[in-house]
Amino acid sequence: MPIPRLAATVILMRTPFEVYLTRRSSSSAFAADAFVFPGGTVQAQDGSLAALARVHGSNDDDAASRTLMVAAARELFEEAGVLLACTKAGYPLEAGRINEEEIARERTGVRSGALPFADFLASHDWYADARALAPFSHWITPSSEPRRYDTHFFLAVAPADQTVTADRIETHDGRWISPGEALARHRARRLHLVYPTIKHLERLAAFSDLESLRDFARSKPIYTIEPATTMEGDFSIPAEMEGAW
Repeated sequence: MPIPRLAATVILMRTPFEVYLTRRSSSSAFAADAFVFPGGTVQAQDGSLAALARVHGSNDDDAASRTLMVAAARELFEEAGVLLACTKAGYPLEAGRINEEEIARERTGVRSGALPFADFLASHDWYADARALAPFSHWITPSSEPRRYDTHFFLAVAPADQTVTADRIETHDGRWISPGEALARHRARRLHLVYPTIKHLERLAAFSDLESLRDFARSKPIYTIEPATTMEGDFSIPAEMEGAW
């Protein structure tokens, strides 16, 4: 049985209530051509002392939690071009002082691994802003799957002054869409979604605005969900967990 790989995923949102989905590459070994939230596996660099020292606003001294936040911020930057960062004092980045061309080049280096995310942040004296990430859920890929992930999902609001763009390598066709519309298109077979994305969109569709969703996320319990595989090859979670996780 494959051991699940630790991963972090960011549900990026904006007003009016929409979420950002990207289409995974057709050559991807996991969820090829499916529209998913930005995210990926945790890398060794995410738990380095240099990376953990570049997290601002986390009240959690647990290195594992901080590592997940670094991974979430890095993956969002790599796959969507969104940088959840702040100054040492905690002030948001000022758009007028950011060289977009330089950041785009450095994003390429971070994505390829040539430029560690912590080094990128340090070169600008920036910090990954943990305050921008709200823990939302924890899902583990079923044991029946050849590739398994132990994924922690976070909510984040897209900074108004940043342009969201898919990386065109791992992900393509990035789009903003409401949770309800995404589900409708999936039912009409016009949008390929995988089970965890569907279940998250179903939860999100119950909310009409970002503030009520964020309030809910701050108070909700987080249960670990590992779907079961049905005889038909589909996935399911216990009935008592529907709407409760």
